[in-house]
Amino acid sequence: MAGRKPKRGQQVPPLPAEDEWDLRYATKESLAFAEMETQFSGTCAKAKARLKVAPTTRSDVQKPLRGTLAQRSVGGVQMKQWQYDISSGARLWYCVDPNHRVVWLTLAATDHPRATVVKGKRAPRNR
Repeated sequence: MAGRKPKRGQQVPPLPAEDEWDLRYATKESLAFAEMETQFSGTCAKAKARLKVAPTTRSDVQKPLRGTLAQRSVGGVQMKQWQYDISSGARLWYCVDPNHRVVWLTLAATDHPRATVVKGKRAPRNR
């Protein structure tokens, strides 16, 4: 895919090994991940490696989203939505399809995503 822009539904390179999860672009907003990789090459490589082997393991940089962002429909299938912190402001959102072993990238943002901010503050947590 060198030199070509990614498209929705396309695999995120490199292709997964036999026992790894397949990473794919789900939305127009996720296509920015290809550009994000040039800005944050090290952390994006770590994120891809982690998502290919453990997409639903909580860590200090990887967690499920909450509230109205916790679920998302991808291709008509409702899935849990997660966040991976690429940097102090950059975020990668994704959904996990365990039936097909696919991690669908839904948002790549170099700034803190607007949907999690309410009037300059983080959105309230659902408890």
